[in-house]
Amino acid sequence: MAIKLVAVDIDDTLITDELIIPERVKEAVAKARAQGVKVVLATGRMLSSTIPFARELGLKEPVICYNGALIQSVDDEQPLIHHPIPLDLAREIVALGQKEGLHVNAYLDEKMYVDEINEYTEFYSSFTKAVAHPVGDLLVFMDRPPTKLLYVCEPEIAEKWRVTLKEQYKGQLEVFRSKPQYVEFTALGVSKGAALKELADLYGLEQSEVMAIGDSFNDIPMLEWAGIGVAVANAPEVVRSRADYVTLSNEEGGVAEAINRFVLS
Repeated sequence: MAIKLVAVDIDDTLITDELIIPERVKEAVAKARAQGVKVVLATGRMLSSTIPFARELGLKEPVICYNGALIQSVDDEQPLIHHPIPLDLAREIVALGQKEGLHVNAYLDEKMYVDEINEYTEFYSSFTKAVAHPVGDLLVFMDRPPTKLLYVCEPEIAEKWRVTLKEQYKGQLEVFRSKPQYVEFTALGVSKGAALKELADLYGLEQSEVMAIGDSFNDIPMLEWAGIGVAVANAPEVVRSRADYVTLSNEEGGVAEAINRFVLS
């Protein structure tokens, strides 16, 4: 069955290490859309950090943000689908981060809030261009369910907390990593794969009509759910092993190669 929807991760997949979209990728996306194929960005980023890439590609389709916690059209003010973290669990994660000296990002109403501006805030913003809003004490400030929470710390520390908290909050929250320095938290059941299914259902598309392209551990659910799951060559081996096909790296325009092979051929 022909591919009618392509979901593409942003960081280390769509964009190069210099944070730009290669021209050959832009051309392939434009050709696919000209044939009626829907192209959707699926990312852990917040909506405001995703929209510039969607607009650069001329996309009108909804984007999947916060690892699947939010699906929203670029030009709409209200989300199509939103799965925030229950406030009681969110407060536990923030309190633990503060107790252990971990930097915490809280995403509320499409803004990123932090206790204070520091080296971790600057590191995160250097990739996402997200503006951090310091509030002094997140635990006091956060009075409603956040869309996502994130710890930013050294990679070895991040992995330790991912393992510990994934087990501790099993059946309550999703705990994962999209970059070595991040530990991310979303509501239970949230993933790029689940969001991709929700979006395909909205469009009335079959699983076999969907292709997903990604590079990281949080991309695995959508690579496995899609009819064709594609990993870029720069993905870790465990991610590549879960894909149906491995394309070129993000630096080589792997998204374009995958679209040309499975959509335009």
